[in-house]
Amino acid sequence: MTESAIRCNRTASLLNHVGSPRWQKFIVVAAFAVAMMTSAVGQAANEAQWIWSPSHQRGQVPRTSCYFRHTFPTSQPRQAQVSITADDEYELYVNGRMIARGNGGSQKLDEHNISPHIRRGTNLIAIKVTNTRGSTAAVAARVMVQEGDGRWRSFSTDKSWKTNLNPLPLWSAPIYNDARWSVAQAFGPLGETAPWDVREQVAVEEVPTEAPKTEPQNDRFDIVDQFQVERLIDSETVGSLITMTFNEFGHVLAGQEGGPLLLMYDSDDDGLVDKVRPYCEAVKNCQGILALNGEVYVTADGPDGNALYRLTDTDRDGRLEQVTPLVKFNREGGEHGAHGIAFGPDGMIYVIIGNHTAAADGYADSSPYRNGYEGDLFPRYEDPTGHAAGIKAPGGTIIRTDLEGSKVEVVAGGLRNAYDLCFSRDGDLYTHDSDMESDLGTTWYRPTRVCFVTPGAEFGWRSGWSKWPDYYVDGVPQVLDTGRGSPTGSVVYNHHMFPAKYHDAVFLADWSEGRILAVHTKRNGSGVTANSEVFLAGRPLNVTDLDVGPDGSLYFVTGGRGTAGGLYRVSWNGQVPEAVTNLGTGISAVIRQPQLHAAWSRQELAKLQRELGSDWGKLLEGVARSSENPPHYRTRALQVMQWFGPSPSLDLLLDMSQEPNELLRATAAELLGQQTDEQASQRLIEMLDDSDRFVARKACEALTRGEQPVPFKAVSKLLGSDDR
Repeated sequence: MTESAIRCNRTASLLNHVGSPRWQKFIVVAAFAVAMMTSAVGQAANEAQWIWSPSHQRGQVPRTSCYFRHTFPTSQPRQAQVSITADDEYELYVNGRMIARGNGGSQKLDEHNISPHIRRGTNLIAIKVTNTRGSTAAVAARVMVQEGDGRWRSFSTDKSWKTNLNPLPLWSAPIYNDARWSVAQAFGPLGETAPWDVREQVAVEEVPTEAPKTEPQNDRFDIVDQFQVERLIDSETVGSLITMTFNEFGHVLAGQEGGPLLLMYDSDDDGLVDKVRPYCEAVKNCQGILALNGEVYVTADGPDGNALYRLTDTDRDGRLEQVTPLVKFNREGGEHGAHGIAFGPDGMIYVIIGNHTAAADGYADSSPYRNGYEGDLFPRYEDPTGHAAGIKAPGGTIIRTDLEGSKVEVVAGGLRNAYDLCFSRDGDLYTHDSDMESDLGTTWYRPTRVCFVTPGAEFGWRSGWSKWPDYYVDGVPQVLDTGRGSPTGSVVYNHHMFPAKYHDAVFLADWSEGRILAVHTKRNGSGVTANSEVFLAGRPLNVTDLDVGPDGSLYFVTGGRGTAGGLYRVSWNGQVPEAVTNLGTGISAVIRQPQLHAAWSRQELAKLQRELGSDWGKLLEGVARSSENPPHYRTRALQVMQWFGPSPSLDLLLDMSQEPNELLRATAAELLGQQTDEQASQRLIEMLDDSDRFVARKACEALTRGEQPVPFKAVSKLLGSDDR
């Protein structure tokens, strides 16, 4: 069976890409048949195993201590960390030095930065575990070391570890001879092994005649009431996954660590993803994926090195064989390279880049962020391990480009190593920036943080001790401090299958802390304020990316640094009223379509555009102009016109800029910035004096984007504002 799609002409091109041949057509599905899986996909990732002495049978461990040792070589170690959990108490040693103790049981992973204690040559990890209660005992530890080439190597617990119940003194020292120690027994991988990660089946339960297709995982996860987690695809099928998204057909595209782009799909139409096959083997290590217009954009290692690639299925055989580089980067991909991709409200592609990487051919002079500078008054003290030494402003950036990669602009800078970015329903852009582990305990340590990204924003990351404090007036402050962590994927929830509390929430994945945060934002002046809750936590939860599916569930993948991968679904068990789920028909279905920034949602809009035919434009403008419609319906109409055509006219935008509602005025200001007419420029200058600070900010950004001259008198009052 092969995958095919019939394209039909678009009625109009995007406002920013008039005349671009790629925007003269938009894909509509006429027929689609998924190819059968033709080859196995990778091996199970090298996840840590639960281990113990072979002297005790599982579940028959007395109150005793067990000792473990493992030696491993390194050539040029940059960073090293241990994530450890034990039943019950543990002591951790590195090269003979005690690093940590813990007694939290097997319900959480403790993170320890061991970088200062790892050296070139042979290293030793030693662990003492004591069973203080019950008849079960084991330890699981991820030992990860980053070498000089940027690659991470795993030396995690498995059958290769040595163990002894009664060692001689100095058992934790490198000079100790463990030749006569036994080899550990392994019970199973971290996250999937009973009784530590999931409970054993109760013997008296009735065995179903047919095994369920999905595996309930709520024993492994702590999640908000009335939600459940199901595993759809396991690690042995997909290996370690580092990114995911949904395409136009509701299938999952996922990047395998060290491997190709994968396609996951529902083979029997029961609503559950159950099959996996390679989708494009010409690219590896996809750090970001965007399905758009029937093609797929990825940041990955490919034929032209690390780049933003466009992947195309030219012969309609269900494989992406044409690989076109759009933006090349100056360094190989990896954890501080080019990451997440998003489709912006302006019809441009946005990419987030770590602090070690930049576009190889530089940036356009029209970039909103143009004048990065260090800000040092004294000689800089940089990280003694050499991490990011010599890296100058702007550090990590957000860039944008058109669909051909012909012009690349820097949108914002001063980030460290944010991994993903996402747009809200109103077009607000968010990212989750990482901390620097070795800065812990210093006055310049900055925790992970949620950033509200405005064009031209400077977030103040600098190498070493030179990071800008939030009170610097030429920087943009964080929205929310999220503590220790390792930010990965992000998505804004704009579906209706979760309770209203989570509508417009920003869901953020945190790899090292094993959690998914739900961040709730509220507009405050020209910016936002926010608070967060732990929506989902796992034992463990090595979550790397997440997205919202057509069914309104939250999907996430796991993996990274050689750990166990998989695909999971989070759904709500409550009842959603039919009035909410029934989108109606015609223009009502267009305006109420959920998750507008998803490829499958845009596909539905393309179908509706074809059904409405010549009435499409008139109906959308009617929604935008009618004061009887809620403001978010009217702005949705403008957004759909911006993407699908016909582009909002100057008269419509000028009228909207006079509306009483600030959201309508702000949206009009943003779109006026993409007009070249003098009337648009004059109206934007007038809007700088708008009573609402959010509208005034949008007017500032619009004038900057259009590179239109502005009298100093028009902006002088804004320079004295207390609103950053």
